[in-house]
Amino acid sequence: MKAAYKSARKKGIEIKDVPEPKIQENEVLIRVRVAAVCGSDIHLYNWNEWCENVHAKNPMIIGHEFCGEVVEVGSLVSLVKAGDLVAGETHIPCGKCMLCRTGKQHICQSMKIVGVHTDGAFAEFTKIPEVCAYKLPEHTAPEIGAMYEPFTIAVHGVLRGQVGGLATAVFGCGPIGLFAVNVASVCGAYPLFAIDVNEYRLEIAKKMGDAVIPINPKKEDVAEVIKSSTKGYGADVVIELAGSPDATRTGFSSLRKSGRICIIGLHSQEVSLDFVNNVTYKEAEVYGVTGRVMFDSWYVAENLIQSGKMRIRDVITHEFSLDETEKAILTAQEGKCGKPIIRVS
Repeated sequence: MKAAYKSARKKGIEIKDVPEPKIQENEVLIRVRVAAVCGSDIHLYNWNEWCENVHAKNPMIIGHEFCGEVVEVGSLVSLVKAGDLVAGETHIPCGKCMLCRTGKQHICQSMKIVGVHTDGAFAEFTKIPEVCAYKLPEHTAPEIGAMYEPFTIAVHGVLRGQVGGLATAVFGCGPIGLFAVNVASVCGAYPLFAIDVNEYRLEIAKKMGDAVIPINPKKEDVAEVIKSSTKGYGADVVIELAGSPDATRTGFSSLRKSGRICIIGLHSQEVSLDFVNNVTYKEAEVYGVTGRVMFDSWYVAENLIQSGKMRIRDVITHEFSLDETEKAILTAQEGKCGKPIIRVS
């Protein structure tokens, strides 16, 4: 089969023919229909320090956001069957550790990630454990199915607590940030702020809900805009998705006393913070958020998407073929896009 292959610990990928995956008794073989480019794919393409820190596999097939059709199942598989359309849950839990056994499979002690520690989905076929195959509603468009994985991250982060009727600020309007704005809007957040230095993405953010207030930190004082719109108190809820130390500090300073902040963005360096004034004296609720809750976030995401109120297609801005995977990754890296997708079949 054809696949986007990372053959060495250096910049670049190649499209090459590799053997089709062979499944074991608890695995599912999937014909990939649509895959999408994530920030981790950019890390893997460039092979930077992040890859070494997470012990990424090399060589391997990259890619982990995808939707496809089940073509074969192992003898022990019962949740899905051939012909089902599925999205891939990219966290592969061990199922045996304390965290897995107490409802926290998404932060398993021995977690592996599809397309990072196992061969991924920028290929004509991929395989995943049965537990990672989420059966999608009938008639789901493959490009929408491929959005479930990143969309569920936004669902997990935004709905970590109440947002309805609360002033909410989303820092970072990459694809997951755009989804976060959409989820917050549909769930009744008001006023709703979208913060980014990228004007292209701020334009998309304005489509993600009614009366979204876009703020560009290069042009405005973010904390002052938020406080002036909230009677001087600040945001009730801050969702940090920029992965930027400056954005994180501004997020904390924009948060009202007793507010909630969720840190989702992955920072490449340590973040210095006035902890006393921004956390202790504020009695701030601070949450780290990674991935999706298996499978709470998935069911909520499905209901939101089925409601017809989500603006998923507005986030999909570019489409490529499997042969153009490198171009798709470079487009995502440049940032003048929403979510690039790769249509495989």
